[in-house]
Amino acid sequence: MQLLGKFQIIFVLLSCVIFLNACDYVTCLNASQRIEGFGYPLETYEVWTDDRAHLGLERIPHNGNKVIGRPVLLMHGMFSDSVVFAAQNSSLGFVLSDAGFDVWLYNSRGTGLSRTLSIYKGPGSLPNMNRVSWDFSFHELGVYDLTAVIDFILKKTEYSKLDIVGYSLGATVAFVCLSDKPEYNDKVNKLALIAPATNFKTSPVTAIAKQFSEIVLIILNGLDFFPFTVDPDTTLSKLRNMCANESVLMSCKRFIDVLDGVVLPIDNNSVLDFAAAFPQPVSSKLLKHYLQVVMKDKFSHYDYGTSGNLLRYNKIMPPEYNLSKVTVPTFVINSKADYLSTPKDVKRLTNLLPNIKEVSYIDQVQGGHLSVVINPNTREIVNSFIATKLLD
Repeated sequence: MQLLGKFQIIFVLLSCVIFLNACDYVTCLNASQRIEGFGYPLETYEVWTDDRAHLGLERIPHNGNKVIGRPVLLMHGMFSDSVVFAAQNSSLGFVLSDAGFDVWLYNSRGTGLSRTLSIYKGPGSLPNMNRVSWDFSFHELGVYDLTAVIDFILKKTEYSKLDIVGYSLGATVAFVCLSDKPEYNDKVNKLALIAPATNFKTSPVTAIAKQFSEIVLIILNGLDFFPFTVDPDTTLSKLRNMCANESVLMSCKRFIDVLDGVVLPIDNNSVLDFAAAFPQPVSSKLLKHYLQVVMKDKFSHYDYGTSGNLLRYNKIMPPEYNLSKVTVPTFVINSKADYLSTPKDVKRLTNLLPNIKEVSYIDQVQGGHLSVVINPNTREIVNSFIATKLLD
């Protein structure tokens, strides 16, 4: 299948998800429910950022032995939330808890528990997505969200440092924080990155983006967030219910194959877990920021145009993030078949980081950008790598 055809399918299927109206309601298990369902202790916390964003954190303090270890913060990718690390009993959150870590799960503003805290006024109230301020890109997630979360966790646990695991967008957010707020390097023990997404020079996505950038911008400029839906939780419940139907399940599997770039022998439970969590709403400004990175081939601050840049940066063009300031010991794992974070682009990224300890590429099993967290076979390799490097 040609890449253009793949993206056309993605657009059609996402449109179906967004406007799906005729399905029985099925309650989806969020990260909190899954943590408790698998028998792990759960704590939840609210964090306010300096720019008044409301964030929700889940915590697995231990695996039942009541011994609380070193804190580790898990940061999800785009269009998802913390459930990606707690979907199954073999997910990374539980693997690290069993290894003795105090596991904290981040939900970026507008997703998961952070969205729940923001869009409801109280028990029984209707959701209102307008209660979330969508005027943010991945820059704000780095300089406001991550700094606030790090400070909160360290104060709560009385540790001086924590570990960070960032998947895709989560890696981008970590880079923004540690380069623009270099003092936070002293608060991070180790940085483990899964399929980091900061440059896309050799990705086939770049050709698609350049061809359709004007159309994409027209769509995004008309929306605060994407995909647009009045109640994301109900939409996701409908999607999961639809995929649970045997006559539709294979189509849902093929949808994941299209997104991942490869055909995988993924199990039914993984398909339903994916459908229950994807897609979470993402700020249109964040998507435009990524589009700028793709179009200009520069990992830079948000481009507000000449006058806006002069006002904010005192420069005509936005400054690039200085990755040489990311001094935390860094470990990277990626799939050789990842079409979004390609091996060449990951190599280009790691060449800019001053304290790379190890880069590992998965070639034992076939898998793409999504497989590293949703496919059981690929996920096992990733989880083993992360746990081993953090424990060393």
